[in-house]
Amino acid sequence: MLTSGSIGVMSSLRRSGDRAASHRRSAPVPAAPPDAGAASGRPVATLSSASAAPDPGSRSLVRGRPESADVPPLLRAAAAWSWRVIAVVAAVLLLLLLVARLRVLALAFVAALFFTSLLRPLALRLRAAGAPRLLATWVSMLTALLVVGLVVAFVANRTGAEIPALRESLGGGLGRVRDYLAGAPFNLDAKSLDRLGASVNSAVSQNREKITAGVLSGATLAGEVVTGLLLALFTTFFLVYDGERIWRWVVGLFSRGSQHHVREAGSRAWTALTGYVRGTVLVATFDAVFIGLSLLLIRVPLVVPLALLTFFAAFIPLAGATAAGAAAVLVALVAKGPFAALLVLAAVIAVQQIEAHVLQPLVLGRAVNLHPLAVVLAITTGAILAGIPGALVSVPIAAVVNAVTKYFVGVTRHSDAALAGSAQAGGGELAHPVGERDPRDETEAPAH
Repeated sequence: MLTSGSIGVMSSLRRSGDRAASHRRSAPVPAAPPDAGAASGRPVATLSSASAAPDPGSRSLVRGRPESADVPPLLRAAAAWSWRVIAVVAAVLLLLLLVARLRVLALAFVAALFFTSLLRPLALRLRAAGAPRLLATWVSMLTALLVVGLVVAFVANRTGAEIPALRESLGGGLGRVRDYLAGAPFNLDAKSLDRLGASVNSAVSQNREKITAGVLSGATLAGEVVTGLLLALFTTFFLVYDGERIWRWVVGLFSRGSQHHVREAGSRAWTALTGYVRGTVLVATFDAVFIGLSLLLIRVPLVVPLALLTFFAAFIPLAGATAAGAAAVLVALVAKGPFAALLVLAAVIAVQQIEAHVLQPLVLGRAVNLHPLAVVLAITTGAILAGIPGALVSVPIAAVVNAVTKYFVGVTRHSDAALAGSAQAGGGELAHPVGERDPRDETEAPAH
Protein backbone atom coordinates (compact mmCIF):
# COMPACT_ATOMS: atom_id res chain seq x y z
CA MET A 1 0.00 0.00 0.00
CA LEU A 2 1.55 3.23 -1.12
CA THR A 3 1.80 6.02 1.27
CA SER A 4 1.35 9.62 0.47
CA GLY A 5 5.12 10.16 0.66
CA SER A 6 5.87 7.49 -1.92
CA ILE A 7 3.22 8.87 -4.26
CA GLY A 8 4.81 12.33 -4.08
CA VAL A 9 8.26 10.89 -4.89
CA MET A 10 6.94 9.07 -7.96
CA SER A 11 5.18 12.22 -9.25
CA SER A 12 8.43 14.16 -8.91
CA LEU A 13 10.38 11.52 -10.85
CA ARG A 14 7.74 11.50 -13.66
CA ARG A 15 7.89 15.30 -14.07
CA SER A 16 11.71 15.18 -14.23
CA GLY A 17 11.56 12.55 -17.03
CA ASP A 18 9.12 14.62 -19.05
CA ARG A 19 11.33 17.70 -18.77
CA ALA A 20 14.41 15.71 -19.94
CA ALA A 21 12.53 14.28 -22.96
CA SER A 22 11.30 17.69 -24.01
CA HIS A 23 14.84 19.08 -23.66
CA ARG A 24 16.23 16.31 -25.90
CA ARG A 25 13.58 16.99 -28.58
CA SER A 26 14.33 20.72 -28.69
CA ALA A 27 18.15 20.36 -28.81
CA PRO A 28 19.76 20.81 -32.35
CA VAL A 29 21.24 17.79 -34.05
CA PRO A 30 25.04 18.16 -34.17
CA ALA A 31 26.56 18.21 -37.64
CA ALA A 32 28.94 15.44 -38.56
CA PRO A 33 32.58 16.38 -39.21
CA PRO A 34 33.55 16.78 -42.88
CA ASP A 35 35.57 13.58 -42.95
CA ALA A 36 33.36 11.49 -40.73
CA GLY A 37 31.65 9.75 -43.58
CA ALA A 38 34.90 9.19 -45.39
CA ALA A 39 36.46 7.68 -42.26
CA SER A 40 33.55 5.36 -41.60
CA GLY A 41 32.85 4.51 -45.21
CA ARG A 42 29.18 5.34 -44.73
CA PRO A 43 27.26 8.21 -46.36
CA VAL A 44 26.54 11.09 -44.10
CA ALA A 45 23.01 12.48 -44.09
CA THR A 46 22.75 16.15 -43.30
CA LEU A 47 19.95 18.65 -43.24
CA SER A 48 21.33 20.34 -46.39
CA SER A 49 20.68 17.21 -48.44
CA ALA A 50 17.13 18.31 -48.88
CA SER A 51 18.31 21.45 -50.72
CA ALA A 52 20.16 19.35 -53.28
CA ALA A 53 16.89 18.21 -54.80
CA PRO A 54 16.11 19.52 -58.33
CA ASP A 55 14.44 22.92 -58.32
CA PRO A 56 11.32 23.07 -60.44
CA GLY A 57 12.29 26.64 -61.36
CA SER A 58 15.61 25.53 -62.79
CA ARG A 59 13.86 23.01 -65.03
CA SER A 60 11.53 25.76 -66.23
CA LEU A 61 14.57 27.81 -67.33
CA VAL A 62 15.69 24.95 -69.53
CA ARG A 63 12.23 24.53 -70.96
CA GLY A 64 11.81 28.30 -71.48
CA ARG A 65 15.17 29.12 -73.13
CA PRO A 66 15.03 31.31 -76.28
CA GLU A 67 14.16 29.58 -79.47
CA SER A 68 17.16 31.26 -81.21
CA ALA A 69 19.41 28.94 -79.19
CA ASP A 70 18.14 26.06 -81.31
CA VAL A 71 18.79 27.91 -84.64
CA PRO A 72 22.19 27.26 -86.27
CA PRO A 73 24.51 30.30 -86.22
CA LEU A 74 24.87 30.28 -90.00
CA LEU A 75 21.10 30.47 -90.47
CA ARG A 76 20.82 33.30 -87.90
CA ALA A 77 23.53 35.27 -89.73
CA ALA A 78 21.86 34.66 -93.10
CA ALA A 79 18.51 35.85 -91.74
CA ALA A 80 20.07 38.98 -90.23
CA TRP A 81 21.82 39.86 -93.50
CA SER A 82 18.71 39.07 -95.54
CA TRP A 83 16.39 41.57 -93.88
CA ARG A 84 19.08 44.24 -93.97
CA VAL A 85 19.65 43.69 -97.68
CA ILE A 86 15.89 43.77 -98.29
CA ALA A 87 15.63 47.08 -96.41
CA VAL A 88 18.49 48.63 -98.41
CA VAL A 89 17.07 47.44 -101.74
CA ALA A 90 13.62 48.76 -100.83
CA ALA A 91 15.10 52.16 -99.93
CA VAL A 92 17.04 52.32 -103.20
CA LEU A 93 13.95 51.37 -105.21
CA LEU A 94 11.87 54.06 -103.48
CA LEU A 95 14.59 56.61 -104.20
CA LEU A 96 14.72 55.59 -107.87
CA LEU A 97 10.94 55.81 -108.16
CA LEU A 98 11.02 59.28 -106.61
CA VAL A 99 13.75 60.37 -109.03
CA ALA A 100 11.75 58.96 -111.96
CA ARG A 101 8.68 60.93 -110.88
CA LEU A 102 10.71 64.12 -110.47
CA ARG A 103 13.11 63.50 -113.32
CA VAL A 104 12.94 67.07 -114.65
CA LEU A 105 13.92 68.48 -111.26
CA ALA A 106 16.57 65.82 -110.64
CA LEU A 107 18.15 66.18 -114.09
CA ALA A 108 18.12 69.97 -113.80
CA PHE A 109 19.93 69.80 -110.46
CA VAL A 110 22.55 67.36 -111.80
CA ALA A 111 23.04 69.55 -114.87
CA ALA A 112 23.49 72.53 -112.55
CA LEU A 113 26.23 70.64 -110.73
CA PHE A 114 27.90 69.98 -114.10
CA PHE A 115 27.74 73.64 -115.07
CA THR A 116 28.99 74.71 -111.65
CA SER A 117 32.03 72.44 -111.90
CA LEU A 118 32.93 74.21 -115.18
CA LEU A 119 32.13 77.80 -114.14
CA ARG A 120 33.36 77.80 -110.56
CA PRO A 121 37.11 77.96 -111.42
CA LEU A 122 36.54 81.11 -113.48
CA ALA A 123 34.48 82.69 -110.70
CA LEU A 124 37.14 81.89 -108.10
CA ARG A 125 39.87 83.42 -110.24
CA LEU A 126 37.83 86.59 -110.70
CA ARG A 127 37.19 86.78 -106.97
CA ALA A 128 40.89 86.23 -106.26
CA ALA A 129 41.65 89.12 -108.64
CA GLY A 130 39.49 91.42 -106.49
CA ALA A 131 36.10 91.22 -108.20
CA PRO A 132 33.01 91.12 -105.94
CA ARG A 133 31.32 87.76 -105.60
CA LEU A 134 28.17 88.85 -107.41
CA LEU A 135 30.12 90.39 -110.29
CA ALA A 136 32.31 87.30 -110.64
CA THR A 137 29.22 85.10 -110.78
CA TRP A 138 27.52 87.22 -113.43
CA VAL A 139 30.66 87.39 -115.58
CA SER A 140 31.07 83.61 -115.43
CA MET A 141 27.42 82.97 -116.32
CA LEU A 142 27.31 85.49 -119.17
CA THR A 143 30.59 84.20 -120.62
CA ALA A 144 29.25 80.66 -120.69
CA LEU A 145 25.96 81.75 -122.27
CA LEU A 146 27.84 83.77 -124.88
CA VAL A 147 30.04 80.82 -125.85
CA VAL A 148 27.05 78.47 -126.08
CA GLY A 149 25.08 80.98 -128.12
CA LEU A 150 27.93 81.46 -130.60
CA VAL A 151 28.31 77.69 -131.03
CA VAL A 152 24.58 77.20 -131.60
CA ALA A 153 24.47 80.05 -134.12
CA PHE A 154 27.48 78.69 -136.00
CA VAL A 155 26.04 75.16 -136.12
CA ALA A 156 22.64 76.42 -137.30
CA ASN A 157 24.26 78.55 -140.00
CA ARG A 158 26.45 75.75 -141.34
CA THR A 159 23.60 73.21 -141.23
CA GLY A 160 21.24 75.51 -143.11
CA ALA A 161 23.91 76.13 -145.75
CA GLU A 162 24.61 72.42 -146.29
CA ILE A 163 21.02 71.13 -146.30
CA PRO A 164 20.34 71.98 -150.02
CA ALA A 165 23.53 70.24 -151.14
CA LEU A 166 22.64 67.26 -148.97
CA ARG A 167 19.18 67.03 -150.58
CA GLU A 168 20.72 66.98 -154.04
CA SER A 169 23.19 64.28 -153.15
CA LEU A 170 20.64 62.27 -151.18
CA GLY A 171 18.80 60.97 -154.26
CA GLY A 172 22.00 60.03 -156.06
CA GLY A 173 23.42 58.54 -152.88
CA LEU A 174 20.42 56.29 -152.39
CA GLY A 175 20.72 55.19 -156.00
CA ARG A 176 24.39 54.37 -155.46
CA VAL A 177 23.56 52.38 -152.36
CA ARG A 178 20.89 50.48 -154.31
CA ASP A 179 23.35 49.68 -157.11
CA TYR A 180 25.96 48.62 -154.57
CA LEU A 181 23.58 46.20 -152.86
CA ALA A 182 22.44 44.81 -156.21
CA GLY A 183 26.04 44.09 -157.32
CA ALA A 184 28.77 41.92 -155.89
CA PRO A 185 29.25 40.72 -153.22
CA PHE A 186 25.60 41.07 -152.07
CA ASN A 187 23.91 40.35 -155.46
CA LEU A 188 20.48 41.34 -154.16
CA ASP A 189 17.57 41.37 -156.58
CA ALA A 190 16.88 44.88 -157.91
CA LYS A 191 13.13 44.25 -157.95
CA SER A 192 13.27 43.20 -154.28
CA LEU A 193 15.05 46.45 -153.43
CA ASP A 194 12.41 48.41 -155.32
CA ARG A 195 9.65 46.60 -153.44
CA LEU A 196 11.47 47.34 -150.15
CA GLY A 197 11.56 51.04 -150.98
CA ALA A 198 7.88 51.02 -151.89
CA SER A 199 7.06 49.23 -148.65
CA VAL A 200 8.90 51.90 -146.66
CA ASN A 201 7.01 54.70 -148.40
CA SER A 202 3.70 52.89 -147.86
CA ALA A 203 4.47 52.35 -144.17
CA VAL A 204 5.25 56.02 -143.74
CA SER A 205 2.01 57.10 -145.43
CA GLN A 206 -0.10 54.63 -143.44
CA ASN A 207 1.35 55.63 -140.06
CA ARG A 208 1.13 59.38 -140.39
CA GLU A 209 -1.03 59.63 -137.29
CA LYS A 210 1.54 57.76 -135.20
CA ILE A 211 4.29 59.90 -136.64
CA THR A 212 2.29 63.02 -135.81
CA ALA A 213 1.75 61.74 -132.25
CA GLY A 214 5.48 61.15 -132.01
CA VAL A 215 6.15 64.69 -133.14
CA LEU A 216 3.73 66.00 -130.50
CA SER A 217 5.42 63.91 -127.80
CA GLY A 218 8.71 65.29 -129.04
CA ALA A 219 7.31 68.80 -128.63
CA THR A 220 6.31 67.93 -125.06
CA LEU A 221 9.80 66.62 -124.44
CA ALA A 222 11.23 69.82 -125.89
CA GLY A 223 9.10 71.81 -123.42
CA GLU A 224 10.46 69.71 -120.54
CA VAL A 225 14.00 70.27 -121.81
CA VAL A 226 13.51 74.04 -121.92
CA THR A 227 12.00 74.05 -118.42
CA GLY A 228 14.80 71.91 -117.06
CA LEU A 229 17.42 74.09 -118.74
CA LEU A 230 16.02 77.28 -117.20
CA LEU A 231 15.86 75.61 -113.79
CA ALA A 232 19.44 74.37 -114.24
CA LEU A 233 20.69 77.87 -115.08
CA PHE A 234 18.87 79.35 -112.07
CA THR A 235 20.36 76.69 -109.77
CA THR A 236 23.82 77.12 -111.30
CA PHE A 237 23.81 80.83 -110.54
CA PHE A 238 23.21 80.28 -106.83
CA LEU A 239 25.63 77.36 -106.60
CA VAL A 240 28.40 79.50 -108.09
CA TYR A 241 27.45 82.55 -106.04
CA ASP A 242 26.68 80.94 -102.66
CA GLY A 243 27.83 77.34 -102.89
CA GLU A 244 30.04 77.45 -99.77
CA ARG A 245 27.26 78.68 -97.50
CA ILE A 246 24.77 76.17 -98.93
CA TRP A 247 27.23 73.35 -98.25
CA ARG A 248 27.88 74.55 -94.68
CA TRP A 249 24.13 74.54 -94.08
CA VAL A 250 23.88 70.95 -95.35
CA VAL A 251 26.76 69.83 -93.13
CA GLY A 252 25.17 71.58 -90.15
CA LEU A 253 22.12 69.33 -90.42
CA PHE A 254 24.18 66.43 -89.06
CA SER A 255 25.46 65.85 -85.53
CA ARG A 256 28.79 67.28 -84.49
CA GLY A 257 30.36 63.85 -84.29
CA SER A 258 29.52 63.05 -87.93
CA GLN A 259 30.07 66.47 -89.52
CA HIS A 260 33.71 65.74 -90.28
CA HIS A 261 32.80 62.57 -92.19
CA VAL A 262 30.00 64.34 -94.10
CA ARG A 263 32.36 67.17 -95.03
CA GLU A 264 35.10 64.79 -96.16
CA ALA A 265 32.70 62.56 -98.13
CA GLY A 266 31.23 65.62 -99.84
CA SER A 267 34.71 66.87 -100.74
CA ARG A 268 35.61 63.55 -102.34
CA ALA A 269 32.28 63.39 -104.18
CA TRP A 270 32.82 66.90 -105.57
CA THR A 271 36.38 66.00 -106.62
CA ALA A 272 35.09 62.93 -108.48
CA LEU A 273 32.31 64.91 -110.17
CA THR A 274 34.50 67.81 -111.28
CA GLY A 275 37.21 65.45 -112.47
CA TYR A 276 34.70 63.51 -114.56
CA VAL A 277 33.05 66.60 -116.09
CA ARG A 278 36.27 68.39 -116.95
CA GLY A 279 37.92 65.22 -118.21
CA THR A 280 34.92 64.30 -120.35
CA VAL A 281 34.82 67.80 -121.84
CA LEU A 282 38.47 67.39 -122.84
CA VAL A 283 37.86 63.92 -124.31
CA ALA A 284 34.73 65.10 -126.15
CA THR A 285 36.61 68.05 -127.62
CA PHE A 286 39.34 65.72 -128.85
CA ASP A 287 36.79 63.42 -130.52
CA ALA A 288 34.81 66.25 -132.09
CA VAL A 289 37.87 68.05 -133.49
CA PHE A 290 39.63 65.07 -135.02
CA ILE A 291 36.52 63.32 -136.35
CA GLY A 292 35.33 66.66 -137.75
CA LEU A 293 38.70 67.16 -139.48
CA SER A 294 38.43 63.65 -140.94
CA LEU A 295 34.95 64.38 -142.29
CA LEU A 296 36.18 67.68 -143.70
CA LEU A 297 39.08 66.00 -145.53
CA ILE A 298 36.80 63.30 -146.96
CA ARG A 299 34.36 66.08 -148.00
CA VAL A 300 31.38 64.64 -146.15
CA PRO A 301 28.47 67.09 -145.72
CA LEU A 302 27.14 68.20 -142.34
CA VAL A 303 30.61 68.30 -140.79
CA VAL A 304 29.72 70.77 -138.02
CA PRO A 305 26.49 69.04 -136.88
CA LEU A 306 28.22 65.66 -136.89
CA ALA A 307 31.15 67.07 -134.90
CA LEU A 308 28.73 68.59 -132.39
CA LEU A 309 26.88 65.26 -132.15
CA THR A 310 30.21 63.54 -131.48
CA PHE A 311 30.97 66.06 -128.71
CA PHE A 312 27.72 65.44 -126.84
CA ALA A 313 27.78 61.69 -127.47
CA ALA A 314 31.14 61.47 -125.66
CA PHE A 315 29.28 62.12 -122.39
CA ILE A 316 27.68 58.67 -122.76
CA PRO A 317 30.57 56.21 -122.42
CA LEU A 318 30.71 53.19 -124.74
CA ALA A 319 27.33 53.72 -126.43
CA GLY A 320 27.66 57.42 -127.33
CA ALA A 321 30.81 57.12 -129.40
CA THR A 322 29.36 54.15 -131.29
CA ALA A 323 26.14 56.01 -132.11
CA ALA A 324 27.97 59.16 -133.26
CA GLY A 325 30.36 57.13 -135.42
CA ALA A 326 27.49 55.21 -136.99
CA ALA A 327 25.72 58.48 -137.86
CA ALA A 328 28.86 59.84 -139.54
CA VAL A 329 29.36 56.63 -141.53
CA LEU A 330 25.71 56.60 -142.62
CA VAL A 331 25.87 60.20 -143.85
CA ALA A 332 29.08 59.43 -145.73
CA LEU A 333 27.52 56.33 -147.28
CA VAL A 334 24.44 58.19 -148.49
CA ALA A 335 26.25 61.34 -149.64
CA LYS A 336 29.56 59.99 -150.99
CA GLY A 337 29.23 56.25 -151.43
CA PRO A 338 30.73 53.11 -149.87
CA PHE A 339 34.41 54.07 -150.27
CA ALA A 340 33.95 57.36 -148.42
CA ALA A 341 31.97 55.51 -145.74
CA LEU A 342 34.85 53.07 -145.25
CA LEU A 343 37.29 55.97 -144.90
CA VAL A 344 35.06 57.63 -142.29
CA LEU A 345 34.73 54.33 -140.44
CA ALA A 346 38.53 53.93 -140.34
CA ALA A 347 38.95 57.50 -139.07
CA VAL A 348 36.31 57.06 -136.37
CA ILE A 349 37.86 53.80 -135.15
CA ALA A 350 41.35 55.35 -135.05
CA VAL A 351 40.22 58.38 -133.06
CA GLN A 352 38.22 56.28 -130.63
CA GLN A 353 41.11 53.87 -130.06
CA ILE A 354 43.45 56.74 -129.23
CA GLU A 355 40.85 58.22 -126.93
CA ALA A 356 40.11 54.93 -125.14
CA HIS A 357 43.69 53.72 -124.64
CA VAL A 358 45.64 56.97 -124.25
CA LEU A 359 43.47 59.94 -123.35
CA GLN A 360 40.83 58.43 -121.06
CA PRO A 361 43.28 56.62 -118.72
CA LEU A 362 45.26 59.86 -118.30
CA VAL A 363 42.31 62.20 -117.85
CA LEU A 364 39.48 60.10 -116.41
CA GLY A 365 41.33 57.22 -114.79
CA ARG A 366 41.49 58.69 -111.28
CA ALA A 367 38.18 60.56 -111.45
CA VAL A 368 35.94 57.67 -112.54
CA ASN A 369 37.77 54.41 -111.76
CA LEU A 370 34.72 52.26 -112.52
CA HIS A 371 34.59 48.75 -113.91
CA PRO A 372 33.14 48.54 -117.44
CA LEU A 373 30.31 46.36 -116.12
CA ALA A 374 29.41 49.07 -113.60
CA VAL A 375 29.45 51.64 -116.40
CA VAL A 376 27.11 49.55 -118.57
CA LEU A 377 24.70 48.91 -115.67
CA ALA A 378 24.70 52.60 -114.73
CA ILE A 379 23.97 53.71 -118.29
CA THR A 380 21.20 51.13 -118.66
CA THR A 381 19.58 52.18 -115.37
CA GLY A 382 19.75 55.86 -116.28
CA ALA A 383 18.29 55.23 -119.73
CA ILE A 384 15.40 53.22 -118.26
CA LEU A 385 14.58 55.88 -115.66
CA ALA A 386 15.02 59.06 -117.72
CA GLY A 387 15.95 58.19 -121.30
CA ILE A 388 18.92 59.89 -122.95
CA PRO A 389 19.33 62.53 -120.19
CA GLY A 390 19.44 59.73 -117.64
CA ALA A 391 22.15 57.97 -119.62
CA LEU A 392 24.12 61.23 -119.71
CA VAL A 393 24.18 61.70 -115.93
CA SER A 394 24.32 58.04 -114.84
CA VAL A 395 28.09 57.55 -115.03
CA PRO A 396 29.07 60.66 -113.00
CA ILE A 397 26.49 59.72 -110.38
CA ALA A 398 28.01 56.24 -110.23
CA ALA A 399 31.48 57.81 -109.88
CA VAL A 400 30.26 59.96 -106.97
CA VAL A 401 28.65 56.96 -105.23
CA ASN A 402 31.86 54.99 -105.73
CA ALA A 403 34.00 57.75 -104.15
CA VAL A 404 31.69 58.15 -101.14
CA THR A 405 31.44 54.40 -100.61
CA LYS A 406 35.21 54.00 -100.68
CA TYR A 407 35.59 56.73 -98.09
CA PHE A 408 33.14 55.19 -95.61
CA VAL A 409 34.60 51.72 -96.13
CA GLY A 410 38.01 53.18 -95.23
CA VAL A 411 36.53 54.86 -92.13
CA THR A 412 34.97 51.56 -91.05
CA ARG A 413 38.23 49.69 -91.46
CA HIS A 414 40.09 52.35 -89.52
CA SER A 415 37.54 52.17 -86.69
CA ASP A 416 37.79 48.36 -86.55
CA ALA A 417 41.58 48.55 -86.43
CA ALA A 418 41.43 51.18 -83.67
CA LEU A 419 39.00 49.07 -81.62
CA ALA A 420 41.19 45.99 -82.05
CA GLY A 421 44.26 47.97 -80.92
CA SER A 422 42.41 49.32 -77.88
CA ALA A 423 41.28 45.81 -76.94
CA GLN A 424 44.84 44.48 -77.14
CA ALA A 425 46.27 47.42 -75.17
CA GLY A 426 43.62 47.07 -72.45
CA GLY A 427 44.06 43.33 -71.91
CA GLY A 428 41.12 42.32 -74.04
CA GLU A 429 38.80 45.09 -72.88
CA LEU A 430 37.64 47.91 -75.10
CA ALA A 431 38.68 51.43 -74.17
CA HIS A 432 35.05 52.48 -74.60
CA PRO A 433 32.29 49.85 -74.17
CA VAL A 434 29.94 49.26 -77.03
CA GLY A 435 27.02 51.67 -76.91
CA GLU A 436 28.95 54.43 -75.12
CA ARG A 437 30.14 57.54 -76.96
CA ASP A 438 33.80 58.40 -76.98
CA PRO A 439 34.00 61.99 -75.68
CA ARG A 440 36.79 62.70 -78.16
CA ASP A 441 34.32 62.19 -81.03
CA GLU A 442 32.84 65.60 -80.25
CA THR A 443 36.11 67.45 -80.68
CA GLU A 444 38.46 65.48 -82.87
CA ALA A 445 38.05 63.34 -85.95
CA PRO A 446 39.90 60.08 -86.61
CA ALA A 447 42.91 60.18 -88.86
CA HIS A 448 42.50 58.92 -92.40
